[in-house]
Amino acid sequence: MLLLNLARSAALVGTALALDAARKAAVSLAGYLVAGLLMAVSLAFLTLSGYRAICLGLGDVYAALIVGCAYLMVSLITMLTIQMRRR
Repeated sequence: MLLLNLARSAALVGTALALDAARKAAVSLAGYLVAGLLMAVSLAFLTLSGYRAICLGLGDVYAALIVGCAYLMVSLITMLTIQMRRR
């Protein structure tokens, strides 16, 4: 009888700990999703304002080239950084 009660108590404590860890992970994930969404919206507005400023100064074609090349360079640097971390 004592072993049965001990096993039940251990199962309850384990379940409580697992539920608490899942709740903390869900809250963290939600926070990261909100922060990521805000960063994406911010990047969109910054890209648009930068594009429009370059457009006024240099014209449509150069503005598209500059913004496109900037994103290409950032993506290449990111890929290189990820590849270097794997080694």
